Amino acid sequence: MPYTVTARVPTPEEHRFLAEAVGWGDAFWWEAMPASLAGSTCGVVVHDGGLIGMGRVVEDGAFYFYIEDVAVHPDHRARGIGRAIVESLVRQVRDLAPGHHFVGLFATPEAEALYRSLGWEAKEMLGMWQVLRD
Repeated sequence: MPYTVTARVPTPEEHRFLAEAVGWGDAFWWEAMPASLAGSTCGVVVHDGGLIGMGRVVEDGAFYFYIEDVAVHPDHRARGIGRAIVESLVRQVRDLAPGHHFVGLFATPEAEALYRSLGWEAKEMLGMWQVLRD
């Protein structure tokens, strides 16, 4: 069945469904997810009658954009859906911010080949993060 790519941020319910489907259920503070999604600049959801993929972008309003939460349901991988999500998000960023800008992301090991095939590089930088908890 063909799938439909829609340019919009996933709902909290859609986000949680896919996050749990790909094993990220413990990676988010779910109480904050509605506000986090509302703060997203743009996004993508993919359906084929049911939800099968998502992604979103957060940014600083000027130069830095980060692609976040790109997920494809395990039953639908290796069909070009991840590529369609990333390409749609990049187009949306270009439309929002013509000119020069930095777009970053963190890749899971499973997605590294996809991102490299789309021109993403891992330079001499080390991605680091810290989750602050109460």
